[in-house]
Amino acid sequence: MSTIKDTVPIAPQVESGFARNKKNIAAVLLLQTVVFAATYYPQKTGIFKFKPADKFCENHNPADGECTRADLFAFQFAAGVMLVYLGIVGFRFWHFQKDKHPKTPEGRIYGFIQEGENVNVAIFCFQAWDFVASSLIPEHSSFIFMAHHFTAAMAAYFSLDNVYIHYYAIFFGGVSEFSSIFLVFCDLEVYFPAHMQEGSFYGMFILANQVIFATAFFAYRVFGWLAVSKTLWTDAKQVLSNGMAENLRPGKNYVLYLFLAVDVTLGSLQLLWSYHLILKVQEILAGP
Repeated sequence: MSTIKDTVPIAPQVESGFARNKKNIAAVLLLQTVVFAATYYPQKTGIFKFKPADKFCENHNPADGECTRADLFAFQFAAGVMLVYLGIVGFRFWHFQKDKHPKTPEGRIYGFIQEGENVNVAIFCFQAWDFVASSLIPEHSSFIFMAHHFTAAMAAYFSLDNVYIHYYAIFFGGVSEFSSIFLVFCDLEVYFPAHMQEGSFYGMFILANQVIFATAFFAYRVFGWLAVSKTLWTDAKQVLSNGMAENLRPGKNYVLYLFLAVDVTLGSLQLLWSYHLILKVQEILAGP
């Protein structure tokens, strides 16, 4: 064990977290598939009666029956299950379990945190499953979305396999997804507009989620992301310059550089999405 004193264990020789969690990974992938199926068929068969927007039915063949876009409907719920888990675990650790937070650069980058490993398992499963499912749904198969899924899954794999940046994984893969819990319902409204559904509760529910999502997005995915990224880069510079990077993970410095590149890539996406979000808010405030 390292002689560095911290609130988390820091070991120079580590067992692959990916190998240790193979059964958990298989179980989570199965869970997402079950949730998808459990919501797909009720929407497809008319048990659920959510009506999709006309533009998402343009390529529908009337001979196949009513357009339900059960694929879009079920995708939101399969993703939602994972986002709720990631958001809640990350939010709780970041704000209410500060006694578990590492105190040193070495601890934040190389320390083992059980919540960090759990988050990485969920991120890998979520993004890998999304990558495959999105490739089958035209509205989700854009290059940006596919690249995002691939990049996030790759980062989670390397973090798991090498016990790297558990602390930062909790923020970037957990806390930042807190806003996405509400985005699930915002996206659901895009595909299944409130004005096309029966009853007024759905519309009010969606409006509440839109407000919370926008607030949480800027809090965590813009301002929070920039602040935590600054700490990550400062920590990385220190462990690389003082030799602890090579000492604690011999021959694995490339993994740290990979994480820094992913931080810049995904951080740039947050800024791009924040720009589009601002435009959308302005559009809503301007009215019809």
